[in-house]
Amino acid sequence: MYANMTSSSNIRQELEDKMTVVGYCRLSRDEDKENYSSIEEQKRIIKEYASTRNWIISDEDFYIDDNVSGYTFNRPEFSKMMEKVKGGKIDVVIAKDLSRIGRNNGKVLVLIDEFKNMQKNLILVSEMGGSYDVLNDRDDTIGITTWFNERYVKDCSRKTRDHMYSKQKTARLIMGNYYGYEKVFKDDIPMLYVIEELRPVIETIFKLYVEKGIGFQKISQKLNTKYKYPTPSEYYKQKHLERGRVYKHKVQESWTKDMVSNILKNEIYTGTLITHKKRTVNIRGKAVKLPKEEQFVFKNHHEAIISKEMFDLAQEIRTKKAKQNTSGANAKRDYYFSGMCECQECGSGMSGIAIRRKVKEKGYDCSRYRQFSTKACHCHEVKEKDILIHLKEFLKFTRKQYLEEIKNIKIEIDQDKKENNKYKLQNKLNILNEEYKMLVNQKIKEMASANNEMARKIIENTYKELEEEKMQSITYLQELIQSDEKKNLEEKAIKLKTSIDYFDEIINSEVPDRIILQLLIDKIYINRNKMIRFELKTDIEKMI
Repeated sequence: MYANMTSSSNIRQELEDKMTVVGYCRLSRDEDKENYSSIEEQKRIIKEYASTRNWIISDEDFYIDDNVSGYTFNRPEFSKMMEKVKGGKIDVVIAKDLSRIGRNNGKVLVLIDEFKNMQKNLILVSEMGGSYDVLNDRDDTIGITTWFNERYVKDCSRKTRDHMYSKQKTARLIMGNYYGYEKVFKDDIPMLYVIEELRPVIETIFKLYVEKGIGFQKISQKLNTKYKYPTPSEYYKQKHLERGRVYKHKVQESWTKDMVSNILKNEIYTGTLITHKKRTVNIRGKAVKLPKEEQFVFKNHHEAIISKEMFDLAQEIRTKKAKQNTSGANAKRDYYFSGMCECQECGSGMSGIAIRRKVKEKGYDCSRYRQFSTKACHCHEVKEKDILIHLKEFLKFTRKQYLEEIKNIKIEIDQDKKENNKYKLQNKLNILNEEYKMLVNQKIKEMASANNEMARKIIENTYKELEEEKMQSITYLQELIQSDEKKNLEEKAIKLKTSIDYFDEIINSEVPDRIILQLLIDKIYINRNKMIRFELKTDIEKMI
């Protein structure tokens, strides 16, 4: 009898010795890296446990997600590890506790079930009052553990938002860098001080825009060629290198019109700090821009580089230019296609010209050719009326394509044909249904194992809220699946129909509406053979 037991024990040990065992560690940004949950501490706990089972785990056998939230399962190292588990290359995964695996309760329960079905072992060293072994231990209370883990990350998220709100409300600096300013701590309070070597950059941008009337693009060109000021990312990279630090962000070596625009519209340069501009609604959710009345404005917060008067004048100019590009575009113009025509040979703009034949006519020619003659490009002047004729023919052809697409959309709606987006939603719904099923099964297990009425009530109340949350998500997705596809297709049809209406305006008019032309046309390309090609802002390939 004793011999048989020894033999059985040896066989079990031999099987365990052949297993591939790995460790998994995770640390989130909301946790203190010096505490019990640090990566090194997790590795130590896992290695100590492994040694009790005669398993040796080297540093190369660990999958580590550092600074990654447990609420998502889209983690690089975790995903890599699970691929190998499912591929039969890993037999046992050891983690410090369940929270390291994840804090989304439903997904964690599904994952545990997957391990069981694959006959792969997941061991949680500091769980269930000692250790928890997926294949060998009962999981009567594991559902409550996952629920508390999820509650923890939601509570952390709420506390972080509250903390940020408190800082924003009291004019405490949160953002890292403002080009032209340096953040310096004074009595543990972050303050903004002007970087004197960058003061001329900000002043130059505002002067060129307000006093010289130069636009964003030309200002950026001057910054790159004449002034040779460092771009924001160039400057911060240099400062990082001087301090012996690594700059991890992408470096933009040339000024762009967007950089110029962002500086011109930022009130920070008037000495005013504006906080609470955006708010994140839920965990890992997208930040939503808040209305001005909900934002916090602190005037005279720090030294100004630009006067309030110059800043306001810059905003007035921005507004006027925006109106000129839209509503102001309906005013009488000498040339219908001004600013739209581009030379296909050299990439320069086509200037409006007077073509002198028997009768003087409006037309366009390469601006580079007109400035530098044949050394730079070729003469390929085109009459404005010819461009309009070609445009109408092009719109007629495109109109047929759009109508055909509208017809196809109607058929697709009628047939309720599935799209990729719908499949994605359906997949999410399937996962949620599976998670809900797991919760119900887990609740039944825990209720059955409860030894008194009070324990059963605690379990019942714990799962009630959780089940309601899951059911709300399921109901929402079900409604979305029913409406999403039809809604998207209908929106496409509306966009196409709107474009057709614009096409008809141009086709049926002798004098085209400048506003409609700007809405429709992105570029008109003209080559040396006077061939004309149109590129629409509402291009059918982009829209459909």
